[in-house]
Amino acid sequence: MVSTILTDHTGVVLDRRCSSFPISQALDAVQLAPGFSYAEQFVGTNGIGTAISNRSAAFVDGREHYTGELGQFACAGEPIRDPIRGKVVGVLDITTWSRTPGPMLIALASATARQIEAELLAQSGQRELALMREYMKICQRSAGPVLALNNDVLMMNDSLRQLIDPAEQQTLFGYAVDTMDDRHALRTVELPSGRTAHLRYSPATTEAGRAGGVFQIRLERPTGAVSFHGGNRKRTALPGLAGTGPAWQRCVEQASSCYATGDWFAIEGEPGAGKLTLLRAVHHHHDPGRPLRVIGPPDAAEVDSWLRALSEDLTIPGATVVLTQAEKLTDQQAAAIADLLSDDCWDTPDGPIRVVLTHTTGSPDTALRSIFPRTVEVPALRHHLDDLPELVHHLLCQLTKSEQLTCSPQALAQLGRLNWPGNVGQLRRVLSTTIKRRPSGVIEVVDLPPECRSASHRLLSPIEALERDAIVNALLENDENPTRAANAIGMSRATIYRKIRQYGISSAARPA
Repeated sequence: MVSTILTDHTGVVLDRRCSSFPISQALDAVQLAPGFSYAEQFVGTNGIGTAISNRSAAFVDGREHYTGELGQFACAGEPIRDPIRGKVVGVLDITTWSRTPGPMLIALASATARQIEAELLAQSGQRELALMREYMKICQRSAGPVLALNNDVLMMNDSLRQLIDPAEQQTLFGYAVDTMDDRHALRTVELPSGRTAHLRYSPATTEAGRAGGVFQIRLERPTGAVSFHGGNRKRTALPGLAGTGPAWQRCVEQASSCYATGDWFAIEGEPGAGKLTLLRAVHHHHDPGRPLRVIGPPDAAEVDSWLRALSEDLTIPGATVVLTQAEKLTDQQAAAIADLLSDDCWDTPDGPIRVVLTHTTGSPDTALRSIFPRTVEVPALRHHLDDLPELVHHLLCQLTKSEQLTCSPQALAQLGRLNWPGNVGQLRRVLSTTIKRRPSGVIEVVDLPPECRSASHRLLSPIEALERDAIVNALLENDENPTRAANAIGMSRATIYRKIRQYGISSAARPA
């Protein structure tokens, strides 16, 4: 009687196949089942955990197990390595009754693990081959810049290497990954140097699914009255803003130039990226004494009165009128506003009225959008994490009204590991929560709220956030032991491991 067990690289059991009911029942009794972890820190010496710890084959028989309940078993574990990167991605374990010859079990586990690695290599080869074919097809069709990437491979042609410097390449890679995640066929982005990059996405696929993507890239400089220069351009420092990275500076300079020329323009970006904050800073820099009217979308029952109020705002001498959250407008509302803005010149004795539109990246085009000839894209926080230290300091000073609270390098490093789906707005909420625990001194990793140990790529619902926080707090209160944490919050051990993976919860990094 024998059981074959497959785990991930941390020792969590993913699958188990048993040759008979007695051994299946015995393994259930010691929780050697899918969803449970057999890492050494939880179970001690065993075939799975020891193979992970030593990164080599391990045979543990009978009372060699740390836990007495496992004394009835003989276990042979063999690490499974990614054939491309060489990293351990799992363990193949063969478990049977004690006193079974070790060399036989190890040979069987090793042979099975090698077969799994061969299949992984075959599957990886199919993905890379599909990606290469799509890349070569586009390179033969176009002499311009071409980029291809998936989780393991990144390729670019000579044209891309020559036309885009390494710093801009990193920015471009980030936008390419976002485009693949969103599965948009076309995307236009602004690079730190001032150039516009048009990305045309072609997915590479196999029978098993998506194998990556290839991007045909067209570069151009902005046209029209506003010109942006790369190289040693003068940086624009505006009140109320923080950040000197190229992606952020590019955005600030573009918004400032559009405002200075009096153009009507749109500002787009993800929620929380800082669209309105940027516009307020630009307005304060250029026209601190003139009115700034910020107008949100109307309620469905109040559109007519909302349009009348907007008409009155457009007659305020020298005013700048900001229409926010344009993505929330219905097609009828957008058309009505477009008619209103197009019908009149909206000049006043103090000069023409300036109108600015803000909307979320990726929102559909409407009749209103066509009125605004230029668009400034505010980068997502994950695309300018080089500004994180300065941004954290700036926000802490805003929140505490002093400079008595700072952030340790370890805490900053932890913040830099996160994806920030809520952008600067999420960072501000995190720091606001943190200062309640640490109002002065130095913020350490343990002072950060639970969401800073969750590398989620999306904003969680309120219920999900509560569940994540409960799990993180239980882990912190139980010395990172998932079993005790699960018991503390009334959750099964299998469920807590699944939730830890689902929310991307990492171990707490204690200060040295």
